[in-house]
Amino acid sequence: MISRKIAYPSLTVVMLFLAMINQAVFAMPQESETPHTEDSYAQWKEMAKDAAEEEDVARAISFAQRYIQESLDLEFARSEAFSDFYDDPQFQQFQNSYLVKGRWGSLVYIYAGLIGLFIVVMFNLQPKQDRVATVLLSILIFIHAFFIIHVGLHSMNYDLYYPHLYSSSTIFSLLYGPLLYFYFKRIKTGYRFKWRDLLHLAPTLVLIGLFIPVFILPADEKLKIMLGVGIYQDRAYGLEISSGKMLSLIIYSFLTARLFFRNKNKITTPEYLPIWKWQRNLVSFQVLFTLVYAIYLILLVTNQLTGPFFHLQLITLSGMVLYVAYMAYTNPKTLLGYQLEASFLKYKNSGLTNSFSNELKDEMIRLLEEEKIFQHNDINLNTISERLGTTRHNASQIINEHFNLSFFELINHYRIKEAKQIFEEDVAGQKNIIEVAYEVGYNNKVTFNKSFKKLNQLTPSQYLKKLRQETP
Repeated sequence: MISRKIAYPSLTVVMLFLAMINQAVFAMPQESETPHTEDSYAQWKEMAKDAAEEEDVARAISFAQRYIQESLDLEFARSEAFSDFYDDPQFQQFQNSYLVKGRWGSLVYIYAGLIGLFIVVMFNLQPKQDRVATVLLSILIFIHAFFIIHVGLHSMNYDLYYPHLYSSSTIFSLLYGPLLYFYFKRIKTGYRFKWRDLLHLAPTLVLIGLFIPVFILPADEKLKIMLGVGIYQDRAYGLEISSGKMLSLIIYSFLTARLFFRNKNKITTPEYLPIWKWQRNLVSFQVLFTLVYAIYLILLVTNQLTGPFFHLQLITLSGMVLYVAYMAYTNPKTLLGYQLEASFLKYKNSGLTNSFSNELKDEMIRLLEEEKIFQHNDINLNTISERLGTTRHNASQIINEHFNLSFFELINHYRIKEAKQIFEEDVAGQKNIIEVAYEVGYNNKVTFNKSFKKLNQLTPSQYLKKLRQETP
């Protein structure tokens, strides 16, 4: 019996093939109604100019369109021959079909997409992260950002001037759902990929295969397709691809939401609340996008007004990209922090009860704040566990669960906090920096400076200078 995990991508593949079974590879080449010769170009061009002189807008537009379709001379739409028609709404609509146009909404989409691309780069420069989770989230944000930028450029007619952009974002249509689903599997359970998981890429591979005949065409041929006179139909399989995308979104959104809600009870401490909120919001964006896209497709099939819901899709995706960017800036550990939840899951079978865990946490706080055990320059996890009267494993679990830090991060936090307090009490500078470093537990000034700047964005000397300027 075929497993359900394999059936999900297989269903999408079967649907694509059934929708396309009546056609051959991609779309049957079309023949032009008129031979593409220079004489025919000139003929339509002259006829357009003659109609313009006769002030026949409709005929001028009709002949100009034929000329542009055959000659690919897009700039003819702004020819001086039509100067008397520039204010005519019908002619303006004709120009808007061929000339680059400025749109604030499109620029906003492009801006959001560029932020997404920037964040993808920043993801992969972060140290101490789970590489698999990072790659999955990076690809997801990249294809969202690329799609938003592509649509923005398309709405401004830039794809006519850069024909190789044609349908370039379409091949990612069936990846939105699988990427988010596997990202959640990774961060929630530490899932390790298996070869069979590649089956989830099967619908996308089918889609790429269908578009290869178009992607390998030269730029002029792609432009002809966009102008409706190419050897292939424009937006072939648009409805079939949209249906497959909707099916994929529904299936994977359901799987992702189920995975999130089934695992939500594992987060039992306040330290994990930001992680839970991040995951909840990400699922909410995906579910909202799925709902909006489903409504958009229904309206499209029934020939209803689709504009508002088309833009609502872009707004939802842009909102998701900007939210991820915000989280990357304010709390990158929550965003990419697989280690945080993974460490929690790692300890879930440790046998450490909640009450005993809280007792150990309170005792650790006492050791750090009252006894200031961090001041010992040879402090290590074994020393902490001995003072707590527990195992090294339990001590590590307490630090990870309750402080949301590693052992060395925790010690550095308290050392730098103590150093700042010393500086504030000794603004006059009776103690030099190396003395303070030794006092709080560091063995050398270099390590102290590095740790201080990492937590405060200032070196100790810069911090002291700032204190003295602020002190009357």
